[in-house]
Amino acid sequence: MKIFILHGPTASGKTMLMNYLLSEDSDYLEPLIPFTTRGKRLQEKHGRHYYFFPRQQYLDYCRTGKIYEEIRYLDEIYGVTTDELQRVNDTKKNGLAIMNIEGIRIFKRKMKPQDVVSIFIYRDLKDIISSILNSDRKKEDKESRIELAKSEMLDITSCDYVVYNIGTLADSYSQLRKIIQKEINARPVDREIRPGEHYRHFKKGDVCEVITTALYTENYCPLVIYRDIKTGTDYARPYEMFCGKKELKHENKIVNRFELVKEEN
Repeated sequence: MKIFILHGPTASGKTMLMNYLLSEDSDYLEPLIPFTTRGKRLQEKHGRHYYFFPRQQYLDYCRTGKIYEEIRYLDEIYGVTTDELQRVNDTKKNGLAIMNIEGIRIFKRKMKPQDVVSIFIYRDLKDIISSILNSDRKKEDKESRIELAKSEMLDITSCDYVVYNIGTLADSYSQLRKIIQKEINARPVDREIRPGEHYRHFKKGDVCEVITTALYTENYCPLVIYRDIKTGTDYARPYEMFCGKKELKHENKIVNRFELVKEEN
């Protein structure tokens, strides 16, 4: 199971896109429903939009270790329970959720980073501000949401992908669906890269030594840190790319991008 997380400023269209995905692609996507301690708004339904937890229920879940992830947003608590993760896993589908960057990082730390795919929903800031100003919210709420939207726009480089919601809904949905299908169909990374191992590049033939593996602080993408033995230069590549394949069309074969150099006894 993979978890697809949509992130973006308020009024970027992420909720609309999520609902569209769940309408069109429910055969392989299941909503990961968060809980919140805020009050239920008009037309919101418990168990569909959120699980609305009274403070005492939230505290009970904390005591029993059932809170998998939580963040504070506009003075309220939002998060995901272990019960909800198990429910989605039991459907044999992939999870779909909306979270801020802090929630994404928590999931990346707790799960395999390749199993959590973050997608930033971009919309022009002037259009976001216009939508907020034209809403029926209070003036103070509008001002705080505009400032929050400005800061959240900076998260664009911290997500794995970007969907540009600047045209029609159909166009944005098409971008999003292609990303999700690509990730679902991607070959799982099952190679374990260990420090000290030597690898040869498929094209150049250069040999490198793995120094260590690490996590990129912005989006928790796993990295392989390695050194070119000939030049002594250190490099970093995403783990998935280092372990990836390359198609050699002229030779009609597929090879590893980096092939392990086996030591002779």
